[in-house]
Amino acid sequence: MLIKDKDILSEETPLPAAKTDKELKRVTKENMHHAWGDAFDYYLRGITQKYLSFHGRASRLEFWGFMAAEMIVLAVLYVVGNVIEETMLAYYYLLATLIPSAAVAARRLHDINKKAGMYLGVFAVLAAGAFFISGYVAIVLLLWFLFLVRLFCLPTDNEEGLFGEADDSDDQIYGADNDRIIAKFRFIFFVLLCAGIVVSWARFDDWTRQAVQKAAIETIMDQVAEQGATAGLNSQQIEQAKALMKQSLKAWQGKTVSQDDILREISKAVAIESPVTEQQ
Repeated sequence: MLIKDKDILSEETPLPAAKTDKELKRVTKENMHHAWGDAFDYYLRGITQKYLSFHGRASRLEFWGFMAAEMIVLAVLYVVGNVIEETMLAYYYLLATLIPSAAVAARRLHDINKKAGMYLGVFAVLAAGAFFISGYVAIVLLLWFLFLVRLFCLPTDNEEGLFGEADDSDDQIYGADNDRIIAKFRFIFFVLLCAGIVVSWARFDDWTRQAVQKAAIETIMDQVAEQGATAGLNSQQIEQAKALMKQSLKAWQGKTVSQDDILREISKAVAIESPVTEQQ
């Protein structure tokens, strides 16, 4: 019996297979599931309770979770906007959430004991300059943006500093997975941001042309209303004249039309609805 036991003990007991580098770098499904819940929780609180909260601190997990969630929401709204033919829906929402986005960025800078007013103020000035001036200012804006991203990636500064007691507990709740989760949030943010910039740039000419066209149509409708009022049309007749003019504009789509043609069509639409024409 002893010999048998000895033989058993002498046999090599198979050890569990060592994890590969890829497996070691992979975030557990449970942690990733909870992390996404945290990200959207940070986001919802950021656009509600903390909408104007520029004070206090925000951990890396809160900041990058907020940013990743916002980009996902914007991507969904962009798709929905195209389906319902409201292409600017995502951009309106982006403007509405601009303040809470700046607020969470300010709190993230506070978390590393940096004065947010200076860093975000310079970014705002450069963004305005790039919009109106472009060129070299846009390059400086890009470099400043990358500099801010570098700051946003820094861990919590545990020194008390100017912004209250530091608390990096959020960046510890997932243990070894925490840094990898933050990296995933950051990756998703940049992928969707770049996709949004490319799509917006590609559609910029269309939006510009539509805006010019809309302004021209409004000018023509104003001319119809002015001529209609001069001809003695009431409000209902003016609206009918506008409808006739819109039909003509629709028929002209894709064609080159002179200013004289437009003026003649305006006079024609007004004449059809004028009281003199009706009496005849």
